[in-house]
Amino acid sequence: MILRKALQRFKNSMVDLVVITGDLVDSPAIVLENNDYYMDLMTPFREMVKKDYRLIRYILEQSGLPWIVLPGNCDTGDLFQQVFHDQPLVQDFGVFRFVSFHDRQWDGKKPRRFDRERRLMEEMLFQEDHHKQIHLQHYLIRKGHRSKSTHRYLEWENIRSLTRDSRKVLLSLSGHYPPGVSPKKEGITTWYAAPSLCRAPYSVTIHQLREDGEHFCTEEPLSEKPLLADTPVVFLDRDGVINTLHTYSTGPEEMQLIPGAAHAVKKLKDEGFAVMVNTNQSCIGLGYVPESVVQLNHEYMCYLMALEADDPDVQPDAVYYSLGAGKKAIHPSLEDLSQTKPSPALIEKAFREFQLLKEGSWMIGDREGDLLCGINGNLKPLLVLTGLGEQTAVSIQEEKFPGLVIKRDLLAAAEFIINNRKSRW
Repeated sequence: MILRKALQRFKNSMVDLVVITGDLVDSPAIVLENNDYYMDLMTPFREMVKKDYRLIRYILEQSGLPWIVLPGNCDTGDLFQQVFHDQPLVQDFGVFRFVSFHDRQWDGKKPRRFDRERRLMEEMLFQEDHHKQIHLQHYLIRKGHRSKSTHRYLEWENIRSLTRDSRKVLLSLSGHYPPGVSPKKEGITTWYAAPSLCRAPYSVTIHQLREDGEHFCTEEPLSEKPLLADTPVVFLDRDGVINTLHTYSTGPEEMQLIPGAAHAVKKLKDEGFAVMVNTNQSCIGLGYVPESVVQLNHEYMCYLMALEADDPDVQPDAVYYSLGAGKKAIHPSLEDLSQTKPSPALIEKAFREFQLLKEGSWMIGDREGDLLCGINGNLKPLLVLTGLGEQTAVSIQEEKFPGLVIKRDLLAAAEFIINNRKSRW
């Protein structure tokens, strides 16, 4: 949606060329760094990533605008090349020559300009040619406010001096730092990194460049608010509500959706609700799995939802999880329970980050802690009978939850919320 809005803004502004400086797809960690301890997820996830690249290419081509895209550190290099293999590294548009550098992170995740890319840079900087150049890369060639070493080339000062001293490059564009880096001119070269398009205010940047080096740059927000702002939200517990209880404390092999869960999410989103997960994952604090495996489980859960519903949009808009285990934690750093349900801390965090609408919002769970979390966060609680729901229904004190809504499963809960969205609990 944001990419289409950005392209429409560019068309309205009659831009000559669209450039995306990397991170087209935020590839799952299992694809970027395979872990063979658990089941093979490389095959299905790689196919999913490739479909995303094809969709992005389709959207770009449908825009009717010329475009250049680069791979970033979150892209899957070989899949990117399979879809965008016909993109030349050097392209002339009018009086300007655009040079694309497909640099990578190497030892210690340090971005480097090595081998083919360095030779290309030297060839472009030292050649005798009348074209003024625009260089495109993913990583930074100057420091941004609070930027880390993994954002910048190890040899960033060397690249910068060579580029500046050549007097051939009018503009050097980078990515890989979400806040962006403001323009700075040295000699005839302007250095710039645009803010990320994927977070509010979803800014697009339009450069106006003349052959004499005069440069104007404007950042235009597509929306001042997050996409889900002023939207009611349904928070879901994970284990026992979306999937069976077996996944807790292990890897994706045990991830199995409860029948109807994917279609429940689809129904809610089709009716204008945001859908988010709020789950306690003390298995991290207890030492059963690292945090990366919990994230892997969430990625696989989203994959199964999209697969079951045959719709890539059928997955939660966000997943929040706590990792504390209190006195049973294997390390003091994993004791903190301040974000653990029944605390509403993660609910409140979601409302701050997405500017969600509390009126008409719900918390669905199968345990008393889920219900109390909802009440503590001023949401309407709903109990499902899957997971530990039946035991919870028997054990809870009715006076603590007057008028509590109880439904068979998540699909029945979604249908109730949709049909009664104007009622108050």
